[in-house]
Amino acid sequence: MKCLLALALLTGFHMAQAQTTVFSTDFDSGMAAPLNPGTATLTGVQGFSGLGSVGNTFGGQFLRSATGNVVTLTLNDLPTHTQISVDFLLAAIDSLDGTGTFPSGDFLKITLDGATIFRESFANALPSQIQSYVPAAGVELARHVDLGFGGPGSYYTDSAYHLGADPALHHLAHTGAVATFTFQIEGEGIQSLDDESWAMDNLRVSVSAVPEPEVVWLTGAGLLALWAHRSRQNRQNRQNRLLA
Repeated sequence: MKCLLALALLTGFHMAQAQTTVFSTDFDSGMAAPLNPGTATLTGVQGFSGLGSVGNTFGGQFLRSATGNVVTLTLNDLPTHTQISVDFLLAAIDSLDGTGTFPSGDFLKITLDGATIFRESFANALPSQIQSYVPAAGVELARHVDLGFGGPGSYYTDSAYHLGADPALHHLAHTGAVATFTFQIEGEGIQSLDDESWAMDNLRVSVSAVPEPEVVWLTGAGLLALWAHRSRQNRQNRQNRLLA
């Protein structure tokens, strides 16, 4: 009985957590149709190559954007769901200025259907600059490392993050059939592409549904019926052995 109750709990947990991927691109096969990149372009990843975890690393090409540009992802005809999650690798390239006073900061802003779900500053130029973003465990892949673009020995360095490992971007409440994400590094100090930029790779969006109480009840009822059937069989087997 205890085993079946544990199985029922695990089954309910799995049903609540099961995710369905509704969009995924590594940018190596071109620009995916749901994306509006603005002025961003597909670019080789240079020194970012290989950064990440097994099965999820920078490679080939990524979508590189100037600060101030908005990248928009619009997903239509989503399946029934109650939560949505977004996952991607972030390349912070060259002289991003953190919270800053002059220039007045570089903030990665992510919105979902017009509502801000993430806004933090990123700093690459000087150790004295303030970066508001404090990575969760498993997020930071490289910090203040020359990964290309500015050239070997560049004064400015680069950083890399697996933002999909940040809980802030997971299990966001959402039920609509359409989801629109925007990605932008904004702030009064935005500068040209040859001075600072950012890029994303391995962009993925998934949805999940919390099951209705009736579904969980039916699952539990089915397991209890199975337990009752097995109990009857066990009693019958014991009686048969006694009579033998």
